[in-house]
Amino acid sequence: MPALRKGPSPGTAEAGTEAGTASATRREGRSWRGALARLQRLIGDNALFSAALALSVVPRVIAMLGFRPAVLFRLDTFDYLWDAVRLTPNPVNPSGYALFLALLRPFHSLTLVTALQHVLGLAIAVMIYALLRSRNVTRWLATLAAVPVLFDPGQILLEHLIMADILGLFLMVAAFTVALIRTSPSVWRSVSAGLLMGVSALVRPTTLPLILALAVYLLATRAGWRKAGAALLAGALPVLGYMLWFNSTYGSFNLTNSAGLFLWSRTMSFANCAVIKPPPDLRALCPTAQPGALSQPVAAKRARPSTYLWDHDAWQWQPPSSDLVPDVAAFNQANNSRALRFAIRAIVAQPLPYAAIVVKGTVGPFVHTNAFRFPVPPETGGMGAMNARYAQAAVRAYTGSSVTPFLAWHLSAGERHPYAGIMNSYQRVIFLPGPLFGLIVAIGLAGILIPRRRSGAAALLWISAIIILALPTAEHEYTYRYVIPAVPLVCMAAALAFRRRGSDDQPATITRQQRDPDREPASRDPGPGQPDPEAGRPGAEPDPA
Repeated sequence: MPALRKGPSPGTAEAGTEAGTASATRREGRSWRGALARLQRLIGDNALFSAALALSVVPRVIAMLGFRPAVLFRLDTFDYLWDAVRLTPNPVNPSGYALFLALLRPFHSLTLVTALQHVLGLAIAVMIYALLRSRNVTRWLATLAAVPVLFDPGQILLEHLIMADILGLFLMVAAFTVALIRTSPSVWRSVSAGLLMGVSALVRPTTLPLILALAVYLLATRAGWRKAGAALLAGALPVLGYMLWFNSTYGSFNLTNSAGLFLWSRTMSFANCAVIKPPPDLRALCPTAQPGALSQPVAAKRARPSTYLWDHDAWQWQPPSSDLVPDVAAFNQANNSRALRFAIRAIVAQPLPYAAIVVKGTVGPFVHTNAFRFPVPPETGGMGAMNARYAQAAVRAYTGSSVTPFLAWHLSAGERHPYAGIMNSYQRVIFLPGPLFGLIVAIGLAGILIPRRRSGAAALLWISAIIILALPTAEHEYTYRYVIPAVPLVCMAAALAFRRRGSDDQPATITRQQRDPDREPASRDPGPGQPDPEAGRPGAEPDPA
């Protein structure tokens, strides 16, 4: 008869459980210690950037203390808050940012929103540095390229606004980082980059053409048609999905009902109906048919395009609306289509005046230093009773509180001194001068044109920057808020012009000595009486890039 197999005694089982728990605890401790050691090495290897990153937290904290809970921008902020509660697409701007706000709505805190957006700003700087280092740009130059994002007051204000710009900028830079941080991205990296760019277009539609630019880059660099097609398809999917949602609400398969109206307002800067000869149903859209002072016949003396767009006596706002949401009644499918027909006729009939206006607006930020600053002292002009009623309703619906700062027409903020005064002093001294910005753009262009300096990554970043610089002016009008997303792209393109030669052909993994040839190579001498740790190995494992 076979012997019975005995199980472990209770004491033995308990001892084994305790030993396993202790072993797991030791492994967890080693894991935390290892992660901390790796972080310390990472900071030590990138000390200059780490110091700049830490220092850039200071003006952001001052902004949060000085302008509470956020800076509110015109009626746009309140549209986003209102749509985050109602969860319906907005007819004027895509609602990607409103969906982001909806995710944070359970916390009922605009302070949390701005804090997260400041973190996104710092993350953008980290991605800039990481991308440039992966492309063999020196540490100091990669840090310098991130300085505008880290310290420019316009960038910090963008992060402090309850507006879509910073989220769109983060998603765009993330898409470029995923696509470019390796010389030849995998299919899944291409998909991820395309998807991020597609989502960014639902936040800020100026990035929509960059989906195609990304696919063209992958083809031009011989990454393969599968990767290019995957990026294009992944970028198109969120856009098409949003358009289906918009169509189910407004009956228009589009991102908005505003593109035609914005473009019509742009044509008011040059349109001459004696040249355009519009049909009878479009004559009411001519500049001289607009109400009051807007009927100025001399193009050079006309008001800004935004004045034509938002004047509630103009054709698109008739008949007047008394709805709680004040600035959406004009943006319907019929008005948008009608305005687009006029705008196309105007541009076709007068292509040179249109091109001149677009060029003038595009080069404007290279000549004039930005005036996009924190509102110190605060604005005194209010937004009007009807608009204020809507703004307070939007804030109350999102936060549960009707407490708002003085609702100014442009920038509304609850100032707290001395911090607001400190930020005002900061933005008087620290800023990106327009001519310096133009020089950075010129350096990036030179890097693309000079064969020995040229790289596909730099070309993609520089061309993308010019696209997002020109599009807002081409569609509506110039404002520096639209320029800020182009700054990190041109800084990266300029830095890539000074990368070490041959970096585009190097493998993704390089040694520490390759990353920094000035570093003294570590000795491999194991010392007397010590075993050689490399003995028996065909080659050493290189440090990760």
